[in-house]
Amino acid sequence: MSNDAVPVGSHPPRDGASSPLAQVRESAEALLAEGQVDEAFDFFVSALEAVLRQNRDLEFLVAKLRRERVGKRSERVDPGQLSLLFEQLAALGGQEEVDLEAEAREEAELDRQIDEAEKGQRKRGTKARKPNGSWRTRGVERQVHHVEVPEEERTCGKCGREQPCIGKDITRSLEFVPGHFVEHEYHRDKYACGTCKQGVTTAPGPSKLIERSAADASVLAHVVVSKFADHCPLHRLHRIYERSGVTIPVSTMSDWIGEVGVRIEPLADRLAERIRQAYVVRTDATGLKVLDPSSSENIERGTMWCYVGDDLDVVFRYTPTGEGASGPWEFLAGRRGYVQADAASVFDRLFNGQVASAEEVGCWAHGRRRFVALKDTDCRVAYPLKLIRRLYRIEHLADARHLSADDRASLRQELSQPVLEKLKRWLVGTLANEPPSSELAKAIGYVLNQWTALNRFIQDGRLSLDNNVCEQQMRDIALGRKNYLFAGSHDAARRAAALYSLMRTCAQHEVPPLPYLTDVLQKLADGWKQSRLDELMPHHWIQLHTTR
Repeated sequence: MSNDAVPVGSHPPRDGASSPLAQVRESAEALLAEGQVDEAFDFFVSALEAVLRQNRDLEFLVAKLRRERVGKRSERVDPGQLSLLFEQLAALGGQEEVDLEAEAREEAELDRQIDEAEKGQRKRGTKARKPNGSWRTRGVERQVHHVEVPEEERTCGKCGREQPCIGKDITRSLEFVPGHFVEHEYHRDKYACGTCKQGVTTAPGPSKLIERSAADASVLAHVVVSKFADHCPLHRLHRIYERSGVTIPVSTMSDWIGEVGVRIEPLADRLAERIRQAYVVRTDATGLKVLDPSSSENIERGTMWCYVGDDLDVVFRYTPTGEGASGPWEFLAGRRGYVQADAASVFDRLFNGQVASAEEVGCWAHGRRRFVALKDTDCRVAYPLKLIRRLYRIEHLADARHLSADDRASLRQELSQPVLEKLKRWLVGTLANEPPSSELAKAIGYVLNQWTALNRFIQDGRLSLDNNVCEQQMRDIALGRKNYLFAGSHDAARRAAALYSLMRTCAQHEVPPLPYLTDVLQKLADGWKQSRLDELMPHHWIQLHTTR
């Protein structure tokens, strides 16, 4: 039966033409009148399938529009939309290699194991996450006020005897004290011999990080943190300071940042040394516009290379171009350990022995991304998305069980390995029947080309499925350049890379950046020895300053 025979879902006819429902009724009655009962039944079933199919398509479209309202670039796949994709996949037929019922059973079993693991942790006394409405303090000044009951109210109103104290009720309140500037004026005595006239002895003044500058370490730290951690451009910070009664030119704050960037470069270099020695190095890059008068457009696009060591230490390195020779080839030259990156060709020499012989670890987030891009146009991607999601659910199970690296690797070999084998069968089978130029073929080709690197996490529990930790660090660069638009020069971009390195490492180690940088800059101003730089690293600093 042709589609024209069942015009379900079309607009109501005009000029007296019969409606689609009336056409279905007439066609069915004609078949019944001819005694074709089975054909009439099939006709009704076909009409109902057409209605359900169109309803499913409309639900799919509504889910797509809702997602686009939230954000077109989001890679999150709503579970409801994934279910619709599977319904469309089942309706297509010809997917014999996909047992949807078996997949549903495996998902249910994995959910059960995760639920049991989380319940077991709660029974063993693991603290549950606090609700979003609660608040807590860390490193905040605390003032304790003792409020006594008036003496005349301490006697019992019935017998007249004095009531003993039986305990205390504690009530907490949080006060906000707005930040303010304090201008310190030092009156330094001077002494001189009126007879010999050999010179003047002056009392020492406060140590300064920047000579002949009024900026205390706390002010310098606040300017740096405002720009590189809070993404506040200097012209906006200038207005904020004016409201506090201090006018500081934008050019002056820019000079301060440059001086601080130079002084903390040894700390960034020490971070780089630690990252090169890390068990796993993650790397990625993002662009940054830089003012360059020698360019025809006065703007050049440089590159911020990000390197993360063992999930905590972060270092950025700026290069005027995106070439590997001045980027990862130089930074990771000679490395033999794990390096996790995307499949960009610029990283190839790290793995083929030309500049290093590192072990390549793939990124499932990049492999998944290409399938996510097709979810609105090709329902077949529902299956690989479901399997990749299961890999992450298995990681969730390992986290819920608080497994060690060795136990995590064993769990991956037990549960994740079969998922990967199933996924590869689908990828190979689908690619064989797919035109090479199609987007689905390109998405499959990306994963198959990286298959060995993408499977490396199976054997080592310390490896991650994706490189998202590195991408998260680069969000600060993306947020910052939306506000300040560009760096003032290539040298300024290099100093910014050093400052971003400290800010992001503080974030990874949960070190409050303002007190940390204030303390570090003051120590540097006081002449801190270069041989003791390790003591100023964020992970050491937080150990010394954590309240016990």
